[in-house]
Amino acid sequence: IRQGVRGAPMFGVVLITGCAAYMTLPAGALYRRLQYRISSSPHLLADPWGADLALEVAAAVDAVQRSMQLCNMLACEMAVVEGDATSGKTMDACDTTAGVSFIKPGDDTPVTAADFAIQGMVSGLLHEQFPNDRFMGEEDAADLRADPELCSLALRLCSEFSKGARTSSVDDNLDLPRNLMDEGQRSDGFTSREGFLSAVDAGLEPPRGQGERCWVLDPIDGTKGFMTGQGFVIGLALLDARGEALIGVMGVPPEQEAPPIMAAVRGHGLRWFNAIGDTAVEYSPSQPTWAYTPYTQGEQPPPWLISPQKASSECVPFGQPCAGLQTICCGAMIKYFECAAGRVAGFVQYEEELKTWDHACGLICVSESGGAATDAADDEVLFPERLFKVKGGVVCSSKYASPEVRQALLDAAKR
Repeated sequence: IRQGVRGAPMFGVVLITGCAAYMTLPAGALYRRLQYRISSSPHLLADPWGADLALEVAAAVDAVQRSMQLCNMLACEMAVVEGDATSGKTMDACDTTAGVSFIKPGDDTPVTAADFAIQGMVSGLLHEQFPNDRFMGEEDAADLRADPELCSLALRLCSEFSKGARTSSVDDNLDLPRNLMDEGQRSDGFTSREGFLSAVDAGLEPPRGQGERCWVLDPIDGTKGFMTGQGFVIGLALLDARGEALIGVMGVPPEQEAPPIMAAVRGHGLRWFNAIGDTAVEYSPSQPTWAYTPYTQGEQPPPWLISPQKASSECVPFGQPCAGLQTICCGAMIKYFECAAGRVAGFVQYEEELKTWDHACGLICVSESGGAATDAADDEVLFPERLFKVKGGVVCSSKYASPEVRQALLDAAKR
């Protein structure tokens, strides 16, 4: 089918990246399913960004968009509850659908519920589209089972923001065996409590040893930022069997300077997306003023970031502790975003054992933006398990950083 469009066979792509159950379909049914995939996604024909990973990156962007919309709704309602009559903040000012009217001032339960809701929603949506892939998340469903009110709120959020995501894919798979279709998962979103809990629990599945890919999610990186209206990120990555990042998507709901979503595909660069819409946005960060003047030792250094902040006394790339160092809240992922956007010269994560979900999508976004992301020995960083180790730390430099600046960051991170 695809040969008449792009000159390459499509069967292999769909069978590898889609559902293995296509192998069980009669030839006529397979033809109809593949034809539907093409005809229902004309933007893939006009702009097949990501090549063999085009369907995966589109699914990842959609999942992050839905998660951002959930966070925006919650943030808006939390602001309304925390505000007072003189603040000028009213429900009418929230460009979202009201959904959690019982939020109480000072209550962080909605943020906890959002973590679970996003993990269950993204896990379920990705499992439906790519059932052979594994999923990694930080949480399991133990707290949800122990707290009926928390579970009810998380399921309510998950159901609300997964609406409409499943209709086309479920209807497209009507020829598949019934055991490959989740009941009750059509246009009403997730409605099954046990199905939702299972989707959350899927985040702790160990490697199967079958060469499978793995999706990695951090539902909200920077909880403090979410609670205080500062920076936080929804991060999603796809890893291959050896732990190399293939796709990375970061969504930053508070972002105002650039489109709030950046998406990277290994070997295909980085693109930007809005919170709604499946078409990439034309955007190129402007070159910062510090990049016009080459850095020389002893002069004013370019801005850079470090985590944890207390490590700034040990990691000193520019002569004096804290020289050029900027502070941004909250979490590591927002710092990767700043570096990939070219706003800072670099970012050093000054720790040698780290959590995969906090970093996988950030490193590939930096590298595909034109920058560099390695460990302190300038070696590739892989994510084979939930925890990964690096030499010295993770060292990122933006595309605007000079070789001298990058070397200074690498040298400072070495132990």
